Amino acid sequence: MLRKTVIVTSIVVLCACAGCQTHAQNKKAAQQRWQKASSQIKLALAQQQYDNGKYEEAEQNIRECIQADPEMPQAHLVLGKVLLAKGRSGKAVEELTVAAELDQKLHEAWYWLGVAAQESRDIERAYSCYNEAMRLAPVNVDYILAVAETCTAQKRYDEATLLLEEKIKLMPRQVSLKVAAADVMCRAERYDEAIELYRRAMLLADEDAEITEALGYCYMFAGRWEQAAQIFSGLAKRTDAESPAAGDEKVIAAREQRRKLYLQTAGMCSMQSGRYDQAVECYTKLMVDDRDDARFWVKTGNAALGAGLTQRSLMCGKKAHTLRPGYVDAIALIGSSQYAEGDYEAAAEAFRKITKDKKNTAFAWWMLARCYERLGQTEHADAAYKKAREIDPDSKLGRLLAKER
Repeated sequence: MLRKTVIVTSIVVLCACAGCQTHAQNKKAAQQRWQKASSQIKLALAQQQYDNGKYEEAEQNIRECIQADPEMPQAHLVLGKVLLAKGRSGKAVEELTVAAELDQKLHEAWYWLGVAAQESRDIERAYSCYNEAMRLAPVNVDYILAVAETCTAQKRYDEATLLLEEKIKLMPRQVSLKVAAADVMCRAERYDEAIELYRRAMLLADEDAEITEALGYCYMFAGRWEQAAQIFSGLAKRTDAESPAAGDEKVIAAREQRRKLYLQTAGMCSMQSGRYDQAVECYTKLMVDDRDDARFWVKTGNAALGAGLTQRSLMCGKKAHTLRPGYVDAIALIGSSQYAEGDYEAAAEAFRKITKDKKNTAFAWWMLARCYERLGQTEHADAAYKKAREIDPDSKLGRLLAKER
């Protein structure tokens, strides 16, 4: 009887212990599930804080995630991005490397390792990391562009072009790939191909202003000044038509700055293409808000001189000189206008004033020689021609004047 009692008691005790152990295990498992669920919530919160530039709060939350679940690759990825944003590149690389090791398919970790390497100016390492990210996610446009950019930075233009052309075939309506390919071709001085790609991109992007601007600069690099002038004139008109919200001073100031840049560029391209009337129009618009800027008066005057509007060019030169006494470019414009008007005495006086100016000395002597010649002062003309040839024997102006003598 005693023996039975002992056995029963032992069984009861064992069952009680087993019950306690099962309860403890269940409690621990529940706690772990809660910690993982909580970590996922904090991970999402940290990512949101990172996106909003709240790096301190993001770092605190993400470290709590890692403490709860050290094997979470996404948490290490976010921490790496946060540290990189805070300028702690070394620690960022450590975290991003851990993320890539924990999840070998985590392409985003390789992309950010590439960003870290590029910020450290290790272009070869950046290329390697970006390439690995692209291998894992072959149609991710950001990764493709990053690989192409690092190739271009190393002047491996053919490699970048081949990559982009291959991806364009896979994604023919992806505008950014066409623009990137055009940019590379422009850098490689393959201007005709670049221009064609920019045009295609514009058709897909409804004539996006940035793409249009890039096309304009490509025309400039190709020496197609008239087309470039048309592009930038159009951009200036389009900027004029924009109407930002009233009171948004920063937006208004940025728009005005862009408009002026477009007008200046259009004016310069018009001058280069010989469309002086268009150049006058561009510079006149610029002077509406900058009437006290002597440079714009000179630019307008040079354009007017090219268009044969000699009285206007003379007026512009004198106005520029009034605003900025001794301004050499203004004096050169005054002299050139007076010469074009047939006032050779006055022109010679103007050119004599700038014969010692480093930038204009050869021009001044050539034009001074021409004035003396027109005035019948042969000895002075010969001496001035000799001086001009000594200063700039390969002058285009000199060769032109020599043909007319």
